[in-house]
Amino acid sequence: MVFSARLIIEQTWFESTTAYWRFVMEREPTIYVAGPMRGFENYNYPAFDRCARVLREQGWHVINPAELDREQGKPTSPSYDFDPDNCYEDHEFMRAALKRDMVAICDECTAIYMMSGWEKSKGANAELALAKALGIKIFYEAPLPK
Repeated sequence: MVFSARLIIEQTWFESTTAYWRFVMEREPTIYVAGPMRGFENYNYPAFDRCARVLREQGWHVINPAELDREQGKPTSPSYDFDPDNCYEDHEFMRAALKRDMVAICDECTAIYMMSGWEKSKGANAELALAKALGIKIFYEAPLPK
């Protein structure tokens, strides 16, 4: 499988403001990788890791939720059985992971990278909404032709 680094960029109102340029100048370029995990083999960690590697090669400091899960503890349920709507342990993991990731976006990120398939992910949609609310730069992975 060949990974494509083609991007579609969404411009935000914040970019034209003085506050935005001060924000960019005072922070290391840091990007959060958002995408689907639930229902994928191994929580889609290999795809997150490929994106993180390419972004690092481009000079970004990357916050990769797959790496955070491996460091801080990943869900106890297998990826195909993860069900925060019906399993208390999965629900509590989802709450903690989403809180951790939202804090990282608020405190550290100057951009967010939306992997293909993000539209079907509740977590990625929440992360995108936060990025829009903060006015940080949004990059979308361009889907490859079939």
